[in-house]
This record gives sequence, structure tokens and C-alpha cells, in this order.
Amino acid sequence: MKPLRWSITTAVAIVVVGSGWFGVKQYHCQQRNAAFARRIVSIQQDADEQLKIGTKKADVARFYIQHKIPFEVVSWPFEDGGSEAIGTLYTIGGCAPLGCGTDRALIGVRVKVNANGTVVGEPEVVNMYTDCL
Repeated sequence: MKPLRWSITTAVAIVVVGSGWFGVKQYHCQQRNAAFARRIVSIQQDADEQLKIGTKKADVARFYIQHKIPFEVVSWPFEDGGSEAIGTLYTIGGCAPLGCGTDRALIGVRVKVNANGTVVGEPEVVNMYTDCL
């Protein structure tokens, strides 16, 4: 009878420890997901406020630098000969959804600018996990 009692006690202990570990992991995921979401919202709000149409080149650069987002100005074949300021911040997101290999993510910001570097379009902020199927 003692081996059965020991087996039951061991099984219960494993379930309790496993549940506790899973709960802690979920808590940390929720915290990281919330932090990642706040960062995205912050960048989106700042982009909407600081990258309005008419914003000059120096202020565009300042936005990217303040958010530590590496960027470049790329010329595309726009009808008006304009360009886009495109920046991509590679970071760790929250806990990636099922089907993603890691928690690596990116936040991208792009805004259309004219030949002088002045904003001529609305900014676009995107985010995604990078290692998903």
C-alpha cells in the first residue's frame, strides 16, 4: 500500500509543480505582451503626432532616433518622384503566438516624403513576429 501512496503523492506533486510553472509562464507572457503592445501604441501615437504632413526632414530623423529605430530614405517610382522614410526596429515581442519559432518581432514605421525630406503622407506603423510559419 505504501508504494501506491508514494506514487499518488508524487503524481499530485508533479501536477501542482507543473501547474505552478505554467501559471508563472503565462503571467510573464501576459506582462511581455502588454509591454510590447504599449511600445507599439506609443510609437503609433508619436508617429501620428510627430510625422504629420509638412514635417521637415530633421524632425523626421529625430522621430526615428528618439525611438531607436534605424531608418533610411528609399526612392520608389512614385508619380511625384517622392521617397519613403522606412525604419525597422527588431526586438523581442511578448510571447509569440502558436506556430512561431521564437519571440523575435519587428516594429516598422514608414512615411512618404518628398525630395526635400518633408512628410507628404500619413505614417504607417506595422508589427509582426518574424519566425512564424
